Amino acid sequence: MDAIVQHIFGDIPLVTKIWTIGCLIESIMIKAGAMDRMKLLYSFDLVFKKGQFERIIFSLFDYGDFAISSLVNLYFSTLQLSDLENSFNNIRRYLWVTFLMTLMIIYMTIFTPPVYSLGTILHDNLTYYQLQKNGNRLNLQLLGGINISPMLIPLYTNMIMYFAYDKSLAQVTMMFLPGHIVYYTDCVLSKLYDIDLLKTPYDWWQLVHTTTETTRVDNTTGETEND
Repeated sequence: MDAIVQHIFGDIPLVTKIWTIGCLIESIMIKAGAMDRMKLLYSFDLVFKKGQFERIIFSLFDYGDFAISSLVNLYFSTLQLSDLENSFNNIRRYLWVTFLMTLMIIYMTIFTPPVYSLGTILHDNLTYYQLQKNGNRLNLQLLGGINISPMLIPLYTNMIMYFAYDKSLAQVTMMFLPGHIVYYTDCVLSKLYDIDLLKTPYDWWQLVHTTTETTRVDNTTGETEND
């Protein structure tokens, strides 16, 4: 059993692994009564007006109760997020993209309370980003050989939220807009201006430092040649 668990978690990349373990631990502690779910729910007013910043962390790891349905959802979410994380060149960029989406989601909660936990909303936005970026390679095939775009899935779920469950447009938009902004910046604007606009702060610093060093060396070489 230990070998099976080790094999499963060994195939999961670092960020997704930490998130999955955090979700499991939190759900177990809530189930055992060691944590009160009501004290963990995210609220903009409670976080930023009363200083309960821990609610952000707990909400990011809130993926449902410790039940079969939630565990099945967590399992498939882990597989999907593992695939997404592995598609990035390095973990630093994946963390930066995730951080940017989280900031945008939190900003949107100023105007409307979130329908789900921050972790669930972030997962939906990461999924939207992945589908937009790789949608052409992920077409679904129905009976009769009819291909449909996987982008119809989030479109369908968002329409259900808006029309069937009477959620506000702002709450529905929160489920995909941060992911769309990141996708548009990464895959449209970056190609349009021929510059990687989603570089991490570290990568920007490295670029500036390298450029400065190169300029300094060139100036020194030019002065030496003039002498």
